[in-house]
Order: sequence, then C-alpha cells, then structure tokens
Amino acid sequence: MIRHAQARKGEIKRVKKATIAKRIVFGLFGTTALTSFILFALDAYSANQAALRSTVQTNSTITDNAALTNETALHTKDENLSIGTSERHMLFQAQDASPSQTETAGLSVPEQTTPANEPQTQSDIASDSRQNTSDLSAKPNDSKSENASDHKKKQKSGKKSRQFCTVTEDYFSDALFIGDSRTVGMLQSHLLSNASYYAKTGIGIGDILSERIVNEGGRMISVRDALHLHSFNKVYIMIGINDIASGDSDWFTQQYQDILDTIRQTQPKAVIYIQGNIPMSYGTQDFGGSLNNHNLSLRNEASRTLADKKSVFYLDIDKIYADENGNLQSCYTTDGLHVMPDYYTLWVDYLLHHAIVC
Repeated sequence: MIRHAQARKGEIKRVKKATIAKRIVFGLFGTTALTSFILFALDAYSANQAALRSTVQTNSTITDNAALTNETALHTKDENLSIGTSERHMLFQAQDASPSQTETAGLSVPEQTTPANEPQTQSDIASDSRQNTSDLSAKPNDSKSENASDHKKKQKSGKKSRQFCTVTEDYFSDALFIGDSRTVGMLQSHLLSNASYYAKTGIGIGDILSERIVNEGGRMISVRDALHLHSFNKVYIMIGINDIASGDSDWFTQQYQDILDTIRQTQPKAVIYIQGNIPMSYGTQDFGGSLNNHNLSLRNEASRTLADKKSVFYLDIDKIYADENGNLQSCYTTDGLHVMPDYYTLWVDYLLHHAIVC
C-alpha cells in the first residue's frame, strides 16, 4: 500500500515535470515567434521612416528653391510708382504718322469690310433691284430661290462686322496710349517703343484732357491740344482708378464720353480701344470705402457700354491679371496696384491678338 502510494506520487511528479517542460517549450516557441514578428515590424517601420525622410528632404529642397524664386521675383525692380503720387512721367509722342504706312506693313489683313453707314454704290443698288425683281417673280414654294436669297443676305451682313485679328508690332507705329501709371509702366517696359504715350502717374479721368502732361518741343501742353497737332490711327485708353472715389458711375461714364468725343473730333480715322482697368490685389482694397474692385468693375462695365464695335472697342485687360475672384494675383505685383515690368508681356500679347484692321 505504501509502495503503491509512493509510485503514484512519483507518477504525478513526472506528469507535472512533463507539463512544465511542455509549457517551457511552447513558451520559448511563442517568444521566438513574437520576437521575429517584432523584428520584422521594426525593419518595415525603419524602411518606411527612411523613405519618408527622403521624401521630406526632396520636398524641402523644392520648397526652398520655389521660395528663392519667389523672393527673387518680389525683389524685381519695379519702375512703376504708386497711384496718387504727383511725380510727373513723360512722355513721348512720335512724329505724325501716315495712315498708309502701317496698314500695309507686316499686318495680317482680313477681307475688306464695308462700314454699316456707307452709302450704296450704283452697282449695289442695281444688284438689290435685280434681287427684288427675282424675289417678286419667284413662287412661294420655290425653296431653292429662298435659300439663295438668305445666303446672299448673310454674306452681305457678314461683311459689315469687324472682328479682332492678330497683328505684328508694326501695327502700333501710329498708335497712342493715354492713361495713368499703368500706361507709364507700358512706356517704361519698352515693349511697344514705336508707339506714342500721353500718360502721367496719379492722373484721373477728369484731368486727362486738360492737364499739361505732353512735352511738345520743350513746352508742356494738354492732351486735348496735342491731339489737335498729331494724327493717330489707333488710340488706347486706360483711365479711372485714381479718381475711383469721385462721383458715381454716371459721372464716370460722362467723363469717358468726353474723352471719346474729343478723340473722335481730332482723330476721325482712328480705331479707339477702351481698356478695362487692371484690378487691385485683395489686401490693397478698402472694402468699407470706394477703393475696391467691386467699385472698379462697375466703372469698367460702364465704359464697356460706350464701345459701339464699329470704331470703339472694349478690351478685357483686367481679366489678364485677375484671379477667379477678380483680384490682382499676387504673383504679378509687389504693391498690389501695379504689374511688375516682366509681366507687361501678357498685356502686349493680348493687344497683338485683339486688333482691328481697317
């Protein structure tokens, strides 16, 4: 009995030892597996961090280069002056230009057009008479005759329209630019050096005709007087931002109409271009006052109504530099009001592709 009990105790001890040994083996196996998994995860994490550091370093280099480029652009010498200053810039006018000199040299000339108010010639009258006779004699169900008549009417109507076309820089040899500091900037860019300029920094729409800003042989005269002395076939105008706080849209429209009337009286053959005022940057505006792009856009739209598309045309210069909200984009300016000299090329390129050739 005692031996049997001792044998049973010995058997229990062996079972316990075997169980402990199994637990130790399984524990070692689990620890090894867990350690391998942790090492694998650490390796993967280290590789990911290395790739991330490489990407961050590359982006940092690109950002630094971009920042350096922007800083260089912002420090580009800007020869334009602030709106509203009294310093005078002037002002060159070319010699009298013959209308035939630029209409045939280096231009893309479209088909000859007939002005809307031009009297009919005898051949036109005869042609119309023949057409009317043909129409009277035609049967009501003669669709071929009706189609031919409609086609001729469309052709005749198309000849009266004047479309923008592309020209070369020779087109501006008999052109005049009238305006404020934005136009002064065009003069200083030397991109259209063969054109003439009547412009002054800080001048407003109410003074542009009367103030003496044109140097005529060492004597300063007004734009109105200068227009009586010289001939131009194209006149470009950008004016109005300096007195944006003066009057309302009706007053502005009347002032602009006076300018157009004076040009038409002194330059009867000229094509006149009204250029939309370049907007201000977002941070430059006074949203509680008058100096803001909303007020400026109202005046631009008022001047647009004065374009008859026969001899007076409106050009959307303001759209060239504006963002989706109508503000001057910061990449084009350093002061929020003027375009940097390097970006006048966009203005000139627009003019080259929006010209009227008589």
